[in-house]
Amino acid sequence: MTTQEDYVKRLEKIIDKQDDLLSQLDAKFKQQDSINESLSKHNNFLKEDIQKHKTLTRDMNKTIIQHKNVVGKLKKELEEQLKIQQDLHREYGEVIKQLTDDLDEEQQKNENLIKKQEELESEIKKLNETISSQSNNTTGNNYYDSLNQKSDESNTSATPQTQNTYCPNCGSEVKEGFMFCDSCGTKL
Repeated sequence: MTTQEDYVKRLEKIIDKQDDLLSQLDAKFKQQDSINESLSKHNNFLKEDIQKHKTLTRDMNKTIIQHKNVVGKLKKELEEQLKIQQDLHREYGEVIKQLTDDLDEEQQKNENLIKKQEELESEIKKLNETISSQSNNTTGNNYYDSLNQKSDESNTSATPQTQNTYCPNCGSEVKEGFMFCDSCGTKL
């Protein structure tokens, strides 16, 4: 019976070993379950984080699109403002050119008028010289002398105060009774 007892002992040892192995396996399964549970919790946290990141990314994309739209509108407005500014500069240049041309034309007219005035003054001077040379000539016409006498008589026969008038052409003061302006020779 020893063999049977040995056999039973061996079987008991094997069963004990199997029980140990089963208890170890149970412990490992429990450990695996706790690891699985913690991994599940971490997975849930990760899923929540991923969802938050997706939401944030979507919001950021919306914000970026809005910023692009705003930048596009600002760019268009800036281009319009630049075009308006260029048009204003062009118009301003045209106005300046027109004013410069008008000023040059006026200066040319003034120069021409000054030349005409100088020519007329020289003619008046020549006429005055001719008149004075004729009045100094005793054999010549006494018309100028008679005019001077008449004007002197009218000045003396009039009020003792002589009234002076002004030339309508140049504005110089002319004594009353004179028929021509002393300055410019205009007939009064």
